Amino acid sequence: MSKISKKIRSAAAQLSQMYKPSLALAKSVLIASAAVTLSLMGARLLGILEPVELSAYDQMVRWRPDEQPDSRLLVVGITEADIQKLKQWPISDRKIAEILQKLEKMQPAVIGLDVLRDVPLGDGREELTKILQKSDRIIGVCLVTDGSPDNPGSPPAPGLPENRVGFADFGVDAGGILRKALLFMKPPTIEGNSSVQKHLCNDNSQVLASFNLHIALRYLQGEKIYPQLAPDQSLWLGKTQLKQLASNDGGYTHTDVRGYQILINYRSRRQVANQVRITDVLEGKVDPNLVKDKIVLIGYTTESVKDFFYTPYSGRKQSNQFMPGIVAHAQVVSQILSTVLDNRPMFWFWPEWAEILWISAWSIVGGTVASRMAHPAQLALTFAAMLCGCCAIGFGIFLLGGWVPVAAPALALILTGGSIISAERFNKAGYAKAISDRVKQVFKIEIDQAKKEQQVAEITESDFFKELQQKKDKLRISKKETSEKAPSDSQEITADAAELAKAESQTDDYLAQLQEKAKQQKQRAAVSESESSSPTGAIDAGGGASSAETKPDDEFSDLQAKAKQMRQRRGAQKSIKDEKIDSLTDKEDLGGKEE
Repeated sequence: MSKISKKIRSAAAQLSQMYKPSLALAKSVLIASAAVTLSLMGARLLGILEPVELSAYDQMVRWRPDEQPDSRLLVVGITEADIQKLKQWPISDRKIAEILQKLEKMQPAVIGLDVLRDVPLGDGREELTKILQKSDRIIGVCLVTDGSPDNPGSPPAPGLPENRVGFADFGVDAGGILRKALLFMKPPTIEGNSSVQKHLCNDNSQVLASFNLHIALRYLQGEKIYPQLAPDQSLWLGKTQLKQLASNDGGYTHTDVRGYQILINYRSRRQVANQVRITDVLEGKVDPNLVKDKIVLIGYTTESVKDFFYTPYSGRKQSNQFMPGIVAHAQVVSQILSTVLDNRPMFWFWPEWAEILWISAWSIVGGTVASRMAHPAQLALTFAAMLCGCCAIGFGIFLLGGWVPVAAPALALILTGGSIISAERFNKAGYAKAISDRVKQVFKIEIDQAKKEQQVAEITESDFFKELQQKKDKLRISKKETSEKAPSDSQEITADAAELAKAESQTDDYLAQLQEKAKQQKQRAAVSESESSSPTGAIDAGGGASSAETKPDDEFSDLQAKAKQMRQRRGAQKSIKDEKIDSLTDKEDLGGKEE
């Protein structure tokens, strides 16, 4: 068993040595990927990446092929040519009533009138009111606006019941681009002036449905499909859920989702449905088959009326940048009908954890490829191919009805790969080792300096120096007593005193040297710190540090040797002094006896 365990340990050690570089590389890639992913998620939370993601969304909408016009809809546009031909501006109530009468005879399923008639325009007001009251096919509009006293909204045309009126407002994103549709909303409270006339679209006591939703629901009634609200307040039409847009869905970050909003799934940039002019209707030039059992939408398509929007199709266009409001409503109506009747998917989104995995996966791919390839041209081509692949996958998901982040994973791919390449070049250039050695040397100098100061303190406070100090004092006293007792032996005692004084002087000199060395050591440490902060200090770390480290060690070794010699010499001098004092005492005793 012991032999088997040894073989297993040996094999494990060999495998660890074999895969040690790969493990180190994987560790660096994972660390870089985690850092980049966290940074990008933080940037997303702050809304920094939202404009880039929305631009990518607009581009994918433009890349997507147009669908065939929706045969269930007919748009009757009021063009500039119609205005000039009728010589009316705005179109009078009588002309609107005449158009409605002609369309009613062709038996449409529903007529949507996106023309405000809150005040009389020309003659024919009573005639228009009677038609609106009599027909149950006509859906009218009102405006909510912002609810301020200066913008109280526009009431619906008189004669229309509330269940056949919807608001015509859209919520636009920053830059005025129309990407979202409001299905339900509660009008805002009008502040300040209480004298503002109350009407359906500024009464915040009730929830209103949009113009396009009213039209779609009216059409679906003929298909025996009715709306239902689930316990979570989501809208269901039959077995189809119109999922409400959340504030962080897709590329959005904390977007305004008040009311009940959905992302508009545009059908076509050119022709969402068949389109005719009102003069064609008045002159009887419209095929009845285009109207019978269909949805007819009437509204302005001329730019002289400020009822148009920027859309994702507006990018990079010099002309025809705007989509008329009536066409935008047709896009939403067609989207609802296609979702319920044709199983055309609504836009769907990944949960946040899936988006994090999506971004981190591309980050790991970028780091791995960058660590495996060294040739710049090959690396550039590979990264270009991976970027194209990232965009292609995002666009493929978009064609299936999903909107996932595209800009964030592309940035993760580039940033992680760039960080791995930069780190490898930094290490190969030797900068990392030089900085690491310099940092280690600085810490070593500081540790050595502290050690030397401690040694100096131990020597100067040792019993040896205290004994020297005491003996110096005793020598002074002995010298004075000897000079008084034995004047005849002054020469010998003077010599002894000179020798003792020399010993004292040496002791004082060595003590002064020790103190001076400690002072020099502190100055030398300060110079080392200043050199470590200078640019040249990082280059001369090896030579300067070694000399600064070796010289103080030699000096302290000399001081310790001299201290030992002082102890020996002081012991010898003490024995000599004691012998001379004893002999001098004997002489005095003999002299006294003789006397």
